[in-house]
Amino acid sequence: MCAGAQWSLPAGFDGDWTALIAPSHILRAVTAPARGRAFVTGASGQDGYFLLRLLVEQGWRVDAFARRTDAVRADFGDRVDVHPFELLEPTSFFRRIAEDKPDEIYNLAGQSSVARSITEPLETWSTNADFVVRLLETVRHASPESRLYQASSIEMLGGVPGGAIRHDESSPLAPRTPYAAAKAAAHLLCGAYREQFNLRVACGIISNHESHRRGPYFLSRKIADHVAALMRSREMPPLSVGNLLVARDWGFAECYAEGIVRVLRQAQLRSIPDEGRNYRDYILATGRSHAVWQMIDAAFRAGGFELRWHLDRENHAASHAVFADGRLAVRTDPAFLRNAEPLVIEADPQRARQDLGWTPRSDVGAIFTDMLQHAGAAVA
Repeated sequence: MCAGAQWSLPAGFDGDWTALIAPSHILRAVTAPARGRAFVTGASGQDGYFLLRLLVEQGWRVDAFARRTDAVRADFGDRVDVHPFELLEPTSFFRRIAEDKPDEIYNLAGQSSVARSITEPLETWSTNADFVVRLLETVRHASPESRLYQASSIEMLGGVPGGAIRHDESSPLAPRTPYAAAKAAAHLLCGAYREQFNLRVACGIISNHESHRRGPYFLSRKIADHVAALMRSREMPPLSVGNLLVARDWGFAECYAEGIVRVLRQAQLRSIPDEGRNYRDYILATGRSHAVWQMIDAAFRAGGFELRWHLDRENHAASHAVFADGRLAVRTDPAFLRNAEPLVIEADPQRARQDLGWTPRSDVGAIFTDMLQHAGAAVA
């Protein structure tokens, strides 16, 4: 849809970016400072919810851009200004940046499921990479004093298939899925605009983070929904998942909203001149990894179920879990196994801890207790 778009200014451009971003010219192919105005894309998602809540609590004027505007209005009423938003047709959003010149822009929008990116790679690239270069260009030309946060992902750092790796901010990019590749491209673009144009842009390289606001495409939601249903009926087919031995860094999403704000307001926290070339990117993670089977075990325990695990490190498809009475509780579905997937991806949040004073929660049991309680389950 946006392939082949070139970012050159049209002949006769007179400096009017409002006109340039109009439909006929659409480019196709921190401690809280003084209160200001913030734009948040992806506002109806998990991270958008927690970020909006934090910014509102800090007294900021917040503009929320979302596809599901009704969901944002239901959560926040008139405490935020809500605008319809489409990543593939962002004309009005770019125009609003040019007109309002917000103090902060948080780009949380995009296709966020690794699994879905494998079946929808073109959509993933359009939303996670193409959109970002248009956003950077709009900020560069129309609102260069704005600070811009870009949501990067620990997945873009990758790893050896079947191996284990621990990442920090100096780790090389090695994406192994369409999602990770698109995030890596956007991450590199942000660094280039920071260096070349002194743009105040910073990326949060975020590890897995979960809550009751998680959407249906995510493993944590699938697990929590299954356990909640099991608590209601006690009779359910086994939970089907991929490789139970895959380990990732899982944290509590509410903590990450604070980390996101601290990344963008780093100049004040680090006591440095507020210039783009001084900005750094930060890994936001707990520093601890848990295997998928440990996540599932924590969820079932939160629901009052004990499991017995049978883990096969040679034949991953044979790994499973049973209830105390021997009934099959969890099975590995070979269709969900990904041969190119690193077995263990860990992340080191030391820089964020030292520079920004940010420390997240890392109790996976508490994550699933939260998810089950909001699913209406009676959790002890």
